[in-house]
Amino acid sequence: MMYGFRVWLWGIVAELEYVLYPWKSKEPPSWAVERYNLDHGIVDDYEDHMHYSWLKNLEDRTAKLQLEMIYITEEVRKLRDGDQKQDQKSIQE
Repeated sequence: MMYGFRVWLWGIVAELEYVLYPWKSKEPPSWAVERYNLDHGIVDDYEDHMHYSWLKNLEDRTAKLQLEMIYITEEVRKLRDGDQKQDQKSIQE
């Protein structure tokens, strides 16, 4: 009984694998390359430039966010220190 269940379960797994991996060779079919933007092996200078520009854009955004975070942190610190100084002045009076 257990053997029959294992064979049945293995059949389901095999069908699932067939659905998830629809091609049998190392090279994916052309429809999969187009649909999923897989590496097609064609050397393209524009594609390399596009990736570089995209990474540069992300780096610039990250740098800008870091500068804004530093500015906000300094402003919060000024507000906090200002409130503490006002509290000390009110205590002294």
